[in-house]
Amino acid sequence: MLLPLGTAHRARAKANTAAQRVAMTTTTFSAWFDQTRPKDRPPARSLKLLEVPDYFAGRFQCHNLEFWSKHFESQSPSYLADLKRKVRAAKSNLIDIQIDDAYNLGGEDEAARRKSIDLIKSWIDTAAVLGSKAVRANTGTGSIERSIESYRELKKYAAAKHVLLLTENHGGLSMNIDNLLRIMNEVGKDNFQLIADFGNFKGETRYADLERILPYARHLISAKATEIREDGTHPEFDFDRCMRIASRAGFPGYYSAEYWAPKAKRTDYENIADWMLQHIKAALSEG
Repeated sequence: MLLPLGTAHRARAKANTAAQRVAMTTTTFSAWFDQTRPKDRPPARSLKLLEVPDYFAGRFQCHNLEFWSKHFESQSPSYLADLKRKVRAAKSNLIDIQIDDAYNLGGEDEAARRKSIDLIKSWIDTAAVLGSKAVRANTGTGSIERSIESYRELKKYAAAKHVLLLTENHGGLSMNIDNLLRIMNEVGKDNFQLIADFGNFKGETRYADLERILPYARHLISAKATEIREDGTHPEFDFDRCMRIASRAGFPGYYSAEYWAPKAKRTDYENIADWMLQHIKAALSEG
């Protein structure tokens, strides 16, 4: 049955808007990168970060990119210039760099904390060169006061570089949502936001915790799946419910498809990515 002209137009507009808000992180394909490939798993294929913009655009029609810091082969000017050209050639946007390395913004050892801050600053510099909209830095462990102090310094540095500073429910202090909200409120909203990571919430409070974080998440949600079975089910939690909660809360930003299931036996990552992207687009189209 054909839809009425106005209805069809609105449906197409929703689909186009949904596509503009869908992103994907290279973390989904970690097993294909030399830097993050499981040692006990032979690679199905090899992938380098320089290939990602064209690959995501061609295979998935995904033009909003999130890069994991572990997948950079270099931060040299020549490498970053090549990577920036690849992003532009694919008519894509770099929306975030996920920074994971040996750093601790909440550490009590001042010399180590200063080293951690310098590391994050180097990635902010990299983001600025690439034109990335944001970087994500983890809260760390130890002292919430030191973590707050670190973020206050880093957000000023990021603002001067026109890069948005993000953190999320991702290990350490941030796994207590009260800690995460305290950090957010004491650092302040100016150039500092939260990411809500679907997959990192735990237990029965998952959906309530997601609702608590969403008012502070405007740029990015990590639409993470933790295991997708062959029959298309996602047993650990209701992925679609998380999407509905975010949509009903009026989240205006990007949804980045991320798959993280290191112990899962499935290796058909393209099909897994298709599942996530389809579920994200379906929820956005319905909204």
